[in-house]
Amino acid sequence: MAFLSRLFRRDPRSFTRDGPPAEREEARRRGMRDARLHPLNEFTDPDFQPAYVTEVRARAREQVSDIDRRLAAVRTALLERALGAREEILRELGRAGTRPEPVPPDGRRAADGFITVEEARARREEARRRAAVEEADAGVQRARARIEHLRQEWESALIEREHEVEAVYARAEQLVAAYKGGVLEAHPRREEIPSLWKGEVMAIEPTGGTAAGTSGREELGRILREVEERIEVWRAEVLPRELPAEPPRPELDRANGHRGTNGHRASPPDPDPDPDPDPDHEPGKPDSDLWDSTGGPPRGQEDA
Repeated sequence: MAFLSRLFRRDPRSFTRDGPPAEREEARRRGMRDARLHPLNEFTDPDFQPAYVTEVRARAREQVSDIDRRLAAVRTALLERALGAREEILRELGRAGTRPEPVPPDGRRAADGFITVEEARARREEARRRAAVEEADAGVQRARARIEHLRQEWESALIEREHEVEAVYARAEQLVAAYKGGVLEAHPRREEIPSLWKGEVMAIEPTGGTAAGTSGREELGRILREVEERIEVWRAEVLPRELPAEPPRPELDRANGHRGTNGHRASPPDPDPDPDPDPDHEPGKPDSDLWDSTGGPPRGQEDA
């Protein structure tokens, strides 16, 4: 906003809503003097515009024209900066090394299941391309953010212009009111003076509806839409490519085991397998459910 404040720097006394008190007092005294010197019907005719009112209106129009000239300078400067950001975006979108290479065909693996030299090279190239895309995208986003900020600066400039124009017209109306007060003090037929003279009320054109306001908003909006469309196309071209996935390797037999299809090592065979799955059973001893603890036959079967 400092950029706008430098372009819109002005004398604070020039656009205050009430104007300097000395200036209003001078307008009142002039009204008293003109009421004595000018023809009486000059102030009593509602279709007649007093000369002082014409002067004040002309001075206000000149001040508004000066404000609009400064606004045009702001528009030119902002458009130049927006076009510079647009060129930067186009350079980033055209950066070498961001477009994907053709995808290598499937089945380019060696007999042992490892990737070939060509595929390894393609993977390295793709990683470098991704890094270039990320760097270009960061530059694009910074430049696009600057264009959006310039649009906001333009809207702020339009608001500033509207405030200044309102202050100019308010000051002009204050001077006309002071002049009319002097006329009412000195005019002998003050009761015949109309409530409003011709040209006493000045209409203010809304800033947003001016040619400068409309063209500035349209130009900056057009630049932003253009770069957004180009960015969308560029991203569709450079972002969908993925690094080649690592497929599962085939089973590789080993002396003490093998690799399954899931890549995990299987447990090696037990060199001393236990033929008896029951750890509590001693070899050569009858089952406990058939023989008692003394080694004899089960109770109730001694005489059998």
